[in-house]
This record gives sequence, C-alpha cells and structure tokens, in this order.
Amino acid sequence: MELKKYIKTIFKPAAVKRAKAMKKAKHARSQAKELAEKNQIKNLEKSLGYSFKDSSILREALTHPVSVGFEKKVKSNQRLEFLGDAVLQSVITDTVYRKFEDVDEGKLTKIRIALTQGTFLAEISKSLGIPQCLIVPKGAEEIRQSASASEDAFEAVIGAIYLDSNFERAKKVVLSWYKRRLDDLPDLVQSQNPKGALQEWAAKNGWKITYALISQSGPDHKKVFEIEVSINDSPVARASASSKKSAETKAARLALATLENKNSDKLQSEKKTTSTISRKK
Repeated sequence: MELKKYIKTIFKPAAVKRAKAMKKAKHARSQAKELAEKNQIKNLEKSLGYSFKDSSILREALTHPVSVGFEKKVKSNQRLEFLGDAVLQSVITDTVYRKFEDVDEGKLTKIRIALTQGTFLAEISKSLGIPQCLIVPKGAEEIRQSASASEDAFEAVIGAIYLDSNFERAKKVVLSWYKRRLDDLPDLVQSQNPKGALQEWAAKNGWKITYALISQSGPDHKKVFEIEVSINDSPVARASASSKKSAETKAARLALATLENKNSDKLQSEKKTTSTISRKK
C-alpha cells in the first residue's frame, strides 16, 4: 500500500469509508442508468417492430448532434439521417407509384410530399416513442420536444434499420408505420399542404386567393407574424406564427375548415329543403 493511502487509512478511517460508500453509490447509479436505457431501447424496438442485431447503430441514430463533444468517441445521427431520408424517399415513391396506377405524376408528387413532409414525420416519430429515447446532454432534455429533432431522429432510425438489415426489410418496417395513414390519403394530402388544397378549391370555383401581412411583433430573434387570407378580397381567416410561411399555412388550414363547414351546412340545408318538398308532394 502506498504511504499516503496508509496514512489516510490510519488517521482518517471515516473519510475512507465515505469515499468507498460514494464510489459504491456511483457504481449503483451507473448500473441503474444502464439498465433503464436497456429497457427503454427494448420498448422502442418493440414499438418499431424491429430488433437490432447491432445495438450500436440504433444508439448512433438516437444521438442528437448536440451530444457530440460532451462524450468521448460519440457519433451524431446526422449521417444516418442523410441515409434514412434517401431510403424513405425510395420506399414511399415505390409504394405510391404501385398503389395508385391511374394517378398522374403531379398528384403522385403531392402524395409523396405529404407522406415525407417534416411535421408529418415528426408526428409518426412521436407516436413510435423515438424522441423520448433521444440521447442528449444533461440539461438539454427540452430538445426531445423539438419537431425537427423528432423528424431527424425518425429518418436516422430508418437509416439504422437499413444498415442493420437490407432495403426490403427496412421497407417492410417503414410501411407498417404508414399502414393506416395510407388509407386516408386525400385528407392527409390536404392537411399537409393546405395552401395547395385551398388554391385547388379556388381554381375550381374561379376564386382569387390572397395572403396579407397584418402585423409583426417581438424581437428580431423571436418574431411573430400575423397573416390574413382572403377569397375574392373578402377576409376568411387569420393566423400567427414565427414565420410568414408558417402563418400562411395555418391561415390556409383555417380557411379550408371554414369552407368545409359552410359547404356542409349548405348540403344539410339542401337536404332539408328537398325533404320538405317531397313531403308536400
């Protein structure tokens, strides 16, 4: 035993005991954390419908870029995100092409965009429990609530599944996540691209759609824009967001909802009128 350690053992037994207890507690916490992470990964794999042969690939897919630098020899999920995006585009393009034989290129493109659009991917990611498993530094847990982080991790996980297996297996897993959503494409396409849907509605009826900036407020790093959408110069809806584009999208979605409600009320009124006439006859 070294002289310093020997002296500490003789003259400071309480300090030595405390040090041993602290070391033991730290080891126990480390084991508990490792076990919790393993259980979390198992639950995620169950949700994904895929078990990884190489768990390190999944860990990389779940490592947010902000973690790089906080831990040694850590890779972020950015490369896997790049790969997963390409795999997802191929899977969805192949699927919609085969599923909708009589649909032209323009509509196929809209369907693909709807199924690979950021907010939609973030929704699926959250439903699978991917964001909760994101690896981030202590104190940066709010990143798990970010839509962009959820989307990026979703694509990275697809890339990881592809590397851990092959394209056909990745395709099968991805389509299992999309199954119910593929059955409701008309509503999905409209919800993911409300401005396009509103424009199509307007074109059919000969209407003119315009967007106007009503106001903007807040500091430069946190601006809020209020946009108003009008049909034939008559205001229909207003919405606010952190960018003009997002505000326009929200306003278009509200305008569509307003038009659909009016159309529904009109149909109900026509049915009542027809029913009344029939009874009189």
